[in-house]
Amino acid sequence: MIYPTLPAWLQPHRFTYTPGAVSPERLDDLRTRLAQFRVNDPEVSIIIPAYNEEESILNMLSSLGSQQTRYRTELIISNNNSKDRTQELLDACGVRSLFVTDQGAAFARQAALSAARGKYIVNADSDCLYPPGWVDALVDPLRNQEIACTYTTYSFVPSDINSRAALIVHETAARLMFWVRRLRGYECVNVMGFSSAFRRDDALSVGGFNTSFKRGVDIESDDGWMAMTLLKKGRIQRVTSPAGHVWSSDRLLARDGGVLKAMYKRAMFEVRRIGWYLRPADVEPVSK
Repeated sequence: MIYPTLPAWLQPHRFTYTPGAVSPERLDDLRTRLAQFRVNDPEVSIIIPAYNEEESILNMLSSLGSQQTRYRTELIISNNNSKDRTQELLDACGVRSLFVTDQGAAFARQAALSAARGKYIVNADSDCLYPPGWVDALVDPLRNQEIACTYTTYSFVPSDINSRAALIVHETAARLMFWVRRLRGYECVNVMGFSSAFRRDDALSVGGFNTSFKRGVDIESDDGWMAMTLLKKGRIQRVTSPAGHVWSSDRLLARDGGVLKAMYKRAMFEVRRIGWYLRPADVEPVSK
């Protein structure tokens, strides 16, 4: 589904703030809404890596604070050596956090996975905004033991650099590649760490997140590798419901110089591995 405009639920979470001078009222509101994640016997654990996220983490937390889930849920954020006010903001919001010294998202996710108590693990990122039904959209399919991993669709929030119209072009091209990967049996590459889920015991039994891979969009990334290894436990399920549709920051696209340069960079990467897509997948079949 293409989203030409931003959904109404997104607007309350797009506030601006100065990390060193957040209003007491804002922090009180966040503490109150995030209290739902302070539970003794969670069924679900949301785990999030964070590295120098002072500029966006309160927006993400605000969206999580508006979750409407029937599952008892805990929230764990792995502070991965942040040098800014990330930890200060987490403490001010009453969020459970870990300080992870080994640098890299995979190390941060693995530490949170080890500390998690829920049966289901839901993965998120610090620069995304999550709809109220997001947790349930990811977790509900996992009640079927034949499904080992779920992931949702996503769009980008526009910025001063990238308009929503330009981002739609990028998202349309990305969806085409997602379709090709699924068709060729490489759906595991589509699974992103900012919106995916699996059973905790399954993840631990396959060794957890692989910390030897660099961050990226490939089988050889911590989230792609996890999805691939979970195929030993069941199939991958894509969640297309708007209830699970996530909105991500466009900062990585901006870092590449904007949508067109980011698309060119991605296209060159995909061209280099065209032979990979043309041959049958060397991973187990996934859902079509």
